[in-house]
Amino acid sequence: MSTTDTLNPRTIENLAFVLILSASTTAFAEDLSTATDPLPPSTFTTSNHSDDWKIKNALSAGPPWVTNGGATVVEMSMTMNGANHKMVERVIRPGTNGWTCMPDLPGRPQHDPMCADETTMKWLTAVIEGRKPNIDRVGLSYMLIGEARQGQNVPPAKDPSTVKDWYYIGPHVMIVLPDEDMDALKGINEDLSQDGHYITSLNRSKSLLWVIPVARAGERIQTYRPKASPGR
Repeated sequence: MSTTDTLNPRTIENLAFVLILSASTTAFAEDLSTATDPLPPSTFTTSNHSDDWKIKNALSAGPPWVTNGGATVVEMSMTMNGANHKMVERVIRPGTNGWTCMPDLPGRPQHDPMCADETTMKWLTAVIEGRKPNIDRVGLSYMLIGEARQGQNVPPAKDPSTVKDWYYIGPHVMIVLPDEDMDALKGINEDLSQDGHYITSLNRSKSLLWVIPVARAGERIQTYRPKASPGR
C-alpha cells in the first residue's frame, strides 16, 4: 500500500484489532515466578518457555557467587552424529566466570536446573556422547532446586506420565573425578531410595558422579544474614 492510498473503515478496524491483540500479549507475558515455584501436581517440565523464564530457572540452580558472577546460560539438546549422540548448546545469555547454568530437562515432575564448572561440562558432554571424559581435575556442579529421577541408568520415558516411581532428590552438589581416581568412590551408596549421598552413572558410563544432598527432597535452601547477637 502506498502513502497515497486511503484506509477504508474495515482496514482501520482490522489494524485496531491487531494492536489490541499485541498489547494483550505483552500485558499477559509469561509469569516468571513459575520458573522456580513447585510444579502443580501431575504436570511435567517443558522447554516451551521464554528465554527470560529459562534464565531465571537456570540460575536458581546455583549459589549467588556463581549465578551473580556472570554464569553463562545455555539450553542443551541432543542430535545424532551418525550412530553417536551429539550434544548441542544454544547460548541464551553469555557469561564470563567459567560457569554454565542450564534450565530444566523436559519431562520431569519437578524443576531440575543445573550449574556446572568447566570441568563438569567437559565431563558431561563426553559422557552423554559416549566418550571417555579425560578430565584431569575435580569438577563441581550444583542442583539447588533438586531433581527427580527414574532410577539408575534408566532412559527417559517418552511419556513421563507412565512412570510409576520417581526418586526425588533434594538440593545437592555433585562432584566428578578423573577416571584414574574412581577407586576413591568405592563403597558409596548407589540406592536412590536411601537418604544421603550416593554415586550414579549417566549413559552407563564407567566415570561416576558423586551426588551429595544438602537438604531433603521438596525442601529449598534460603540464604539470609543472621542478626548479630546482643552486645556485639
